[in-house]
Amino acid sequence: MTRELSHDEAFAALGALALDALDADERAAVLAHAATCLTCRQELAELRSAASELAFASQGTAVGGDSRDRIRGRLLARAAADGGRTSARPSESYTEVLPITVRWGSAGLFAAAASILLVISLAVLGYVLRDRARLGAAASIQTAQATRERATSDSLRAAVLSRDSLLAGITGRDVAVMTLTTNGTKAPFAYMFWDRRANTWTMAAHNLPELKAGRTYQLWLVTASSKISAGTFQPRNGDALIRATYALPADALKALAVTEEPAGGVAQPTGQMIMAVTAGQH
Repeated sequence: MTRELSHDEAFAALGALALDALDADERAAVLAHAATCLTCRQELAELRSAASELAFASQGTAVGGDSRDRIRGRLLARAAADGGRTSARPSESYTEVLPITVRWGSAGLFAAAASILLVISLAVLGYVLRDRARLGAAASIQTAQATRERATSDSLRAAVLSRDSLLAGITGRDVAVMTLTTNGTKAPFAYMFWDRRANTWTMAAHNLPELKAGRTYQLWLVTASSKISAGTFQPRNGDALIRATYALPADALKALAVTEEPAGGVAQPTGQMIMAVTAGQH
């Protein structure tokens, strides 16, 4: 797909287009803009005309002596046809040819100057193209940096929102706190914060034993008729923070429990009870 250029970008590339120094994509982009911009079309036409004149002048320097003899012969024939002379003496022939020789020298000088100008123009064009490439690379670097900064900012924003949600889930007016424990030295324990208005469950657990491969911990909300899974979790250095959302009437909760289960969890508890608390205990 051809990239759309601004007027300034297209106008700056017209000289390179006139000299056929653009690649296919750049050429197509500049021509597409010029098709809708009268100023650029006129400028391109003038630049192309100037380039053609430079090429014609450069070709003139390659004309040799044979061509000059033909020019001399045509001029003498034209003079005889006009009746200006019945015959041409050598001196007269030289007089007639002299202005041509002078003009030929001027054309050669112009062609040389035009060639030098062309070389300078190409050098300037090369510098401009290299400078544009450097600017493009710098813009790409700045874009990548801005993307990284935006990602960092979004990550920090998400972390702040998560922290605020966590604080609201453990300090709200309708939050009930329950302690899950078990027997034994350095036994695992946890604090469950139940926000009954928002139906969120936030548990901070400690002293959890490391699990074997293929095993996980699973949290259960126990009612009179069912055991509801509130998710699985893996501790880190014995600690874990678990959050879940589940609507449950306050009088329906009978107990909370954590069991050890196969990785991925199960529909109903089957493994060892790790810790638990009965509803109403604090």
